[in-house]
Amino acid sequence: MNTNYALNFVIPQGPTGPQGPAGGLSAYGGRFNNSASTLNLGILTQTQIPLPTTLPNSNTSYATSNSITINQTGVYEINYFLNVSVAIGTTLTLAIRNNGTNIPSTVVSRLLSVGTSSVYSGSTIVSLNSGSVIDMAISALVAVGVNLSSGVNASLTVKRIN
Repeated sequence: MNTNYALNFVIPQGPTGPQGPAGGLSAYGGRFNNSASTLNLGILTQTQIPLPTTLPNSNTSYATSNSITINQTGVYEINYFLNVSVAIGTTLTLAIRNNGTNIPSTVVSRLLSVGTSSVYSGSTIVSLNSGSVIDMAISALVAVGVNLSSGVNASLTVKRIN
């Protein structure tokens, strides 16, 4: 008994859907750090994280050191990452800033133990105006040395989603 059957079906094509937006993201950019270093923090004083290496960008610029300047008003997704350790145990606070002001949804405080690495990472969605300058900063309750390890230890990216 032969059980090999060939089935030929003709399936009609449905209607074509609406065309999506052309060109992908209209604005994006990012910076990162992959150099080991120590930052000496003062008491409750914000210190900008060094982000010397730039990523490809569109409608953003890197005119200001360690930051990303937004050139197109819109709603942006911001992603950030920081891997640090401290010389003495203390509470360390990370914040992403817009024109020097903390973006509330990015402020994270943690009690760190001596020599133990801690990873801060997150994502938020915010409205940004053309000319906004985005950066990353940390502060501590006491004066402390903060170590950024070798390899990628910090990154900050933005992309316009609307």
